[in-house]
Amino acid sequence: MCGRFTLHNSNKVIDKIGFDIAPNYNIVPSNLILILIPEPVLLYWGLTPEWATKPMNLINARIETLKEKPAFKNSKPCIIVSDGWFEWKKSNTVEKIPYYIHNNNKLIYFAGIYNDKGCSIVTKEANQELCNIHHRQPLILGKKARRSWINEFEIKILNQSEEFRCQRVGNHVNSPKNNSPQCIEAI
Repeated sequence: MCGRFTLHNSNKVIDKIGFDIAPNYNIVPSNLILILIPEPVLLYWGLTPEWATKPMNLINARIETLKEKPAFKNSKPCIIVSDGWFEWKKSNTVEKIPYYIHNNNKLIYFAGIYNDKGCSIVTKEANQELCNIHHRQPLILGKKARRSWINEFEIKILNQSEEFRCQRVGNHVNSPKNNSPQCIEAI
């Protein structure tokens, strides 16, 4: 599951996407996030189905059941822009341990879905590198996969050859109130 992520490299966002953002080191559900549909827009993170009478704030959607779940019916594909995400590893001796997963601050593009009320990150089973931290991860899209996701709402080429760094970070990230470089500092 992806419950927190970052988009702090505002210079890269301007260079690659042409959109000005404030750096964010601790994006939490219900925040406005940058998505591409394909043009850049800000939308709330947390999808509510069209038929729901109360907010449901669904932040993740499993790729394996995406097209079967009534909650995601009539949702459309989008791309969620990030430069890293957090996962918490379970431990038998201490509370959950936070990790920051990134690709040396390069932009990372998550598959997403959206409607007029919000958006969700599409997840898949974690790859071998990440599964010892958490069993799920965002579905990361390379350039060709981004095109097929947006244009056809499917993944034809799943290229995850990028190397991700998993670094343990402090508990500063645990509070949604904290939004500073300290959230991603390795310990």
